[in-house]
Amino acid sequence: MGERGPAGDAGALGPKGDPGIPGPKGDTGAQGNPGPQGAQGDPGPQGPKGDTGLQGPPGTPGMQGPKGDPGPLWPDVFVVTPGGTPPFYSSVQAAINAAASGGERTESDPALVLILPGDYSEDVSLKKHVALVGFDRLGHFSTNVRGQVTCSLTLEGGVLEKTFATIAGLNILPPSGKTAGIYFTGTSSQKLILTDVAIEGSVPAILADNTFTAGTGTSQILITDCRLRSTNPASVAIRQKAGAIECSRVDLWNRPGVGMTSSPTVAQLGPDVAQSQVCTLSLTDCNIEGNLTVNSSLSTSATPGSLGIGMLRCSQYILNNTAVPIRFVLVTPNAVAGVTALGTAFSVFRASAWTAGTAMMWGNPGGAIPALNAFNAFRADTGITAATLTGGTAVNTAMGQV
Repeated sequence: MGERGPAGDAGALGPKGDPGIPGPKGDTGAQGNPGPQGAQGDPGPQGPKGDTGLQGPPGTPGMQGPKGDPGPLWPDVFVVTPGGTPPFYSSVQAAINAAASGGERTESDPALVLILPGDYSEDVSLKKHVALVGFDRLGHFSTNVRGQVTCSLTLEGGVLEKTFATIAGLNILPPSGKTAGIYFTGTSSQKLILTDVAIEGSVPAILADNTFTAGTGTSQILITDCRLRSTNPASVAIRQKAGAIECSRVDLWNRPGVGMTSSPTVAQLGPDVAQSQVCTLSLTDCNIEGNLTVNSSLSTSATPGSLGIGMLRCSQYILNNTAVPIRFVLVTPNAVAGVTALGTAFSVFRASAWTAGTAMMWGNPGGAIPALNAFNAFRADTGITAATLTGGTAVNTAMGQV
């Protein structure tokens, strides 16, 4: 055999053969490094609410806030009932004393004595800012004080606006021999307020001789929806020596007794000793039976109008004897003209009989008495429909337009 010759040139590449069968899977290689974080996807829908967790411990209390404004003022209440035992009281005065046991009450610390229906036979002395309130309406006569009520208060703040007492819903029936149903006295400027009070007896319903020499202001009695009646023709219903009494919707009665031919005096004004205090009676929407008298002869006042009577929308009736006629208002002034004055407006004056030409309001000798009037009416049961308004030192002065 001879030597192999050199290899010939490669032949052309044949076509690709079919893939062979895959070999078995190799082992997993080591984990590569993490790739960069992808962008955040859109939030998915909210899942259902989970169960409430356990309550945590209480937190530390916060600081106390500022004090609020005070609430409404409520007085201490003391209840009176017949035969009362603690905590109730069997007498009005015992309750008043208990209310003031810690010292006089003040405007900012008032007390209320609540009086249940019954009869209380006792005299009563009022204390300032201690109100007496009963359950009576005028004329019921179910809550009765059978004695004298005295008002002489301790001055507070130097003025009557802070020195006052109140009575409502009571009947006061003073026995004979008492000074008055209500005795308004003392020297301090003071105020008494009466509502739904009936005072009836043989002594004056009200005697006012308070001279108010201490404190500022004229002492006052303010009377609303009350009845003041004298059952004794010889005793007036109001005896006023000083101060101001203002009546609204008040029955003021002193009816004549059997066999009398003229009405007795129902209210008498004027001091009984020399003094300069104001003395005025104001009557509004009042029903009056009896005549009125003013005697200023002992007054030392020189102030115009400081004594006298004013009547607005009142009705006044008198039983009159034509042979010895009386007046609706009889006035004796002091020596200074104009100090004593009268005023009437929209009022009706009626007499059982009248003497033609007789003055309705008469001024006795003294300083001139101005009698201001407007839109008043007069008649007598005997058919006389006109009368002279003023005479003597009383001078008619018609009130004009303002």
